[in-house]
Amino acid sequence: MNKNNAAIRESGFRTACRRWFRIFRLFLCCIAIMVAASVSRLFVCSWRKCRLGVWWTQRWAAAVARILGMKITIHGRIPSGSGHLVVSNHLGYLDVIAHASILPIRFAPKAEIRRWPFFGWMTSLSSPIWIDRRNPRMSAVYAEQFRLTIRHGISMLVYPEGTSTDGDHGILPFKSTPFASAIAAGAKILPTLLFYPESAAWHDETPFGKHLWRVLGMKKLDIDIYILDEITVPENSDRKTLAAAVHQTMEKEYWKIEQPSVE
Repeated sequence: MNKNNAAIRESGFRTACRRWFRIFRLFLCCIAIMVAASVSRLFVCSWRKCRLGVWWTQRWAAAVARILGMKITIHGRIPSGSGHLVVSNHLGYLDVIAHASILPIRFAPKAEIRRWPFFGWMTSLSSPIWIDRRNPRMSAVYAEQFRLTIRHGISMLVYPEGTSTDGDHGILPFKSTPFASAIAAGAKILPTLLFYPESAAWHDETPFGKHLWRVLGMKKLDIDIYILDEITVPENSDRKTLAAAVHQTMEKEYWKIEQPSVE
């Protein structure tokens, strides 16, 4: 009986420790974001300040990644220069932190994220281009904003699958709209591939708060980012053809990494 009581007490103690570990991590994240919010107010209006904002976003994203125990391993070489269209597969909201911690980029998240607690505010600090996918008439406006961003030497990050996946079943077909900006700006495309455990991917109907609580409880989260070769956009390219070609290149590399024994 005493052994059972001791086991129950020990189990309760461990549960309490895990709970406080999550709360402490969340507290640190909130502090980091509050500091980021204060500084980000300085980086508005001009393109020069926008570039400074991108630089600052990379710093606070790296801090949040450390707080969350994200161990990011980069495979390949990050090219010098700027003004790329960075393309990636999409596993969930942690992608943004992972990419921002290693690359100076501006985001193009879906507009619904603005209403998310915690993460919506965090994303807004990076001066993103909010995309309303329910309004297709805005596509030309977004493409022009992308083009101007790239022309000013600021790389844009897009997740052209349009939704997140479990990361185990390939890459969904790409939406072509973001690729129009690369064609118009004469920019190079930088494909990247992201891999981490499905338990950390947010691809189902799990509520955001519940999923975040799970992530906060992970002692370590191994994330692998593969930087593929830059793609030069041919002149007079068609955006749909370009999107399909980039998708084909990325999916081929994806399966080489996911199943290396498969030719």
